Amino acid sequence: MENTRKRMKHTRSRHQNGSVRKVPRANGFAWEYRYYTSEAGKRVLKTQTFDSVKYPTENSVREVIAPHLKEINTGTYEERRNATMSVIIDRYFKEEFPDLSHSTQSTNKSLIDLWIRPKWGDVRPADVDALSVDHWLKKELKFGAASKARARNMISVLLRLAMLWKYMPQVANPMTFVRVKGSTKRQKKIIIITPAQLKSLVEALPEPYSLMVLVAGCLGLRVSEVLALKWQDFNFDECSVTINQVFTHSQVKELPKTEASGEPLPVHPHLIPILQAWKAKQKHDYSWVFPSSRTGSPYSDSTILTDHLKPAAEKLGIKGLGWHTFRHSYKSWLAAAKVEPGHMKQLMRHADISTTMNVYGRVVTEEMRAANLLAAGQLL
Repeated sequence: MENTRKRMKHTRSRHQNGSVRKVPRANGFAWEYRYYTSEAGKRVLKTQTFDSVKYPTENSVREVIAPHLKEINTGTYEERRNATMSVIIDRYFKEEFPDLSHSTQSTNKSLIDLWIRPKWGDVRPADVDALSVDHWLKKELKFGAASKARARNMISVLLRLAMLWKYMPQVANPMTFVRVKGSTKRQKKIIIITPAQLKSLVEALPEPYSLMVLVAGCLGLRVSEVLALKWQDFNFDECSVTINQVFTHSQVKELPKTEASGEPLPVHPHLIPILQAWKAKQKHDYSWVFPSSRTGSPYSDSTILTDHLKPAAEKLGIKGLGWHTFRHSYKSWLAAAKVEPGHMKQLMRHADISTTMNVYGRVVTEEMRAANLLAAGQLL
């Protein structure tokens, strides 16, 4: 009878309310949520920490842990407790991965396959703690700060999905406590060139690279947008162009980088006859403005930069030039011309321009055209 009572004591279902208490920290305090799970027939104490800045009261913590307590007490959480990070990764590849861009897919898959799965694949999501990840990033990964930050962010995404899919408590993501020193600093110095330097660079380059640089400088385009330009994107009568696609990682993406990237842009009237003259020289039926003579597809930006742009720039005394130099310089020229910030954002097509778009609409305004004339006029 005594043995039967002991077995019943260890196997019966126990209702939990969870324990929430304050724990001291260097700058104030945090909340510690404690609960029990069953592992190999034994009750094991688990803890989860909450930032007191985000959750100032015990009630605010209780609201967040309520769904988790419900799962524990109904048994649904226990059914998933043994799932590992590999289970989350496999589901991520199946459900989330297909919606990502080609470049993001390539980066994330490499990061997961080479580093995250080998290290964390056999670990349960609930056991991936901030201290262990912090040690892994600092001591084991021989990466730069930017790559370490990507690894940290990828783990954060996987843990968030594990919470969403109920493989771990739907509480604070432990990666909020992990910081990668230096990851927020700009890794490369911004290079700004003058209109005179851009003119000299255009003169030093052969076609079509000279025209690519001129278009990038006159419109402030990203290289992926310059390479993906099609003749049908231009309206020569209205002196405008619409960015409808980008070319990156050897693939054409029909949707622009941001919603703002698809808005029409003013083209300087002096640039129009230059483009028309280039079109007249082309003896093919390709729709691309800058098709490769070898493949008929857009060029590789890295090859042009290495073989043509950088050597020409270095001869002119311009160090560290990259494709984004033209976009940074265009913004600098707009600022030097005292262009109103709202018009500058429209011309640069930055993502955070919702207020500007609501005020000025989705067409090329006279103010935008005047601003572009100030910047591009220095080059033509």
